[in-house]
Amino acid sequence: MNSPIPFDANRAYDHTEALCYPRRVGTSGERRAARYVARQFAALGLVCWRERFVVSFFPAEIGNRLVFLACAILVVAAVLTAGAYPWLTALCAGTAALLANAPWRVQFLRGRCRPPWAISENVLATLPESAKGAPARVVFLAHYDTKSQWLPTGVRVALVTGTAGVCALFALAALAAALGLPAGLEMLGPWRLGPLALLLLAGLLLNFTGNRCPGALDNGSAVGTLLELARCWRPQPGTPVEAVWVATGSEEVELDGARHLLRAHASWWQDKPTLVINLESVGAGGRVFLAGEARALRLAREEADRLGMEHALLAVLGAGMDHEPFAARGLPAVSILGDVVRRSFALHSRRDNMSLIERPALERAGRLAAHLAWRWAALHRPPVLVHNQEAFGVSDRGAGAESSEPQRCGPGHRGTG
Repeated sequence: MNSPIPFDANRAYDHTEALCYPRRVGTSGERRAARYVARQFAALGLVCWRERFVVSFFPAEIGNRLVFLACAILVVAAVLTAGAYPWLTALCAGTAALLANAPWRVQFLRGRCRPPWAISENVLATLPESAKGAPARVVFLAHYDTKSQWLPTGVRVALVTGTAGVCALFALAALAAALGLPAGLEMLGPWRLGPLALLLLAGLLLNFTGNRCPGALDNGSAVGTLLELARCWRPQPGTPVEAVWVATGSEEVELDGARHLLRAHASWWQDKPTLVINLESVGAGGRVFLAGEARALRLAREEADRLGMEHALLAVLGAGMDHEPFAARGLPAVSILGDVVRRSFALHSRRDNMSLIERPALERAGRLAAHLAWRWAALHRPPVLVHNQEAFGVSDRGAGAESSEPQRCGPGHRGTG
C-alpha cells in the first residue's frame, strides 16, 4: 500500500455503538454480534469465515464456586487448628490464598465438556491477497461477547485480591508461630482473619452471571477498533506480513474463543513467527495498560514510548484476558487495554454503556496496535531486503524502529521516527 489510510475513530465509535447491547454467550445477542462482525469483514472485501465451538458453563458457573467453597473449608480448618497445630494452619491458609485466584488461571478446570453448554464461534478474516509466503504473521484479536454480574469487575477483583491477601497474611502469621514467634498470630487473631476471609468468599460465591450488560467498553470498543483496523491497516511495502483479524466468542466464560483459535490453528504458531495483539476494553481513559508475554510486552512498551503514549503494566487477580492462553505456551502475545482501572466499577454492569466511550482512547489503541504490527513485520522482513538495506547504510535498528516510519493510523498523527 503506497498511501496510508488513516484510522478513523468515528468509525470505530459507530461500530461500538452498533454493538452496544447484551450479548452473553449462547444468546441471540451474541449471534447477532457475530453476524454484524462477519458482514463488516465481508463489506471490506476480506476473506471471512466462522468457526463454531462448544462452550461449557460448568467451569465458570459451577467449578469456580466449588473452588471458593474449598477455600472457605480451608479457612475454617485454619481457624480451628490455629492454637494447637500452627504448621497445619499455615498449610490450610496458604492453600486458600493460592486457590482464591485459581478460577482465572489459564489451564484451570479445563477438560471434558460438561453441561450446561452452548455454541459460540470465532469470526476470522484475512486479506484476499494474504501473503501466505510472508516471513511473519500478525493476529489482531478482540472478543465480542459480554456478561453481567451482581458485582462489577472492580469489586470482584477487590474481593479476590482481599481473600488472597488475608489468607496469605494468616499463613505467614501461623508459620511464624510454628517457628516459635506466636506474637503475630496472637495480635492478628484467627477469629478475626477467618471471618473476614469467609465474608469475602461469600461475595464471590454469590456473584452470579446474567445478561444485562451492554458491553460498550468491555468489549464493544475493542471490536470497533478491530473492525477499523481491518479497514485501514495494511502491510508496508518491503515488509510483507500475513494479517488475520479475529473476533473471538466466549471470552467471558473461560477464554474459550482464544483457546479454540490456539487449538484449531496449531500450525500458525509453528510455521512462522506470529504475534497476537489482543484489544481489550480500549475505549476509555487517557493512557493504555499493557499485559502479556515478556517479548511482546517489551515491544509494545517500546512502541508506546516511541509514540509518546502514557502507558503502564497491568497485573491483577480475579480477571483474565485473551492473550493468556497464547502467553502460557510461550507465544508472543500482548493485550492493549484502555484505562480499565478507573472504569472497573462499571464493567459487567448496566453502566457499561456508550457514556464511557472516548474517541481519543479508541484512536490511541488503534494507533498502538497498528505500529506494533508494523514493528513485528519489520523485525522479520525478508533477508534479501535486510542485505540490500545494509548495503545502502541502513542499520537493522534504524529500519525496524525509526527510519522506516509506519503508515499513519489516526487523524492528525505525526510520525515520531
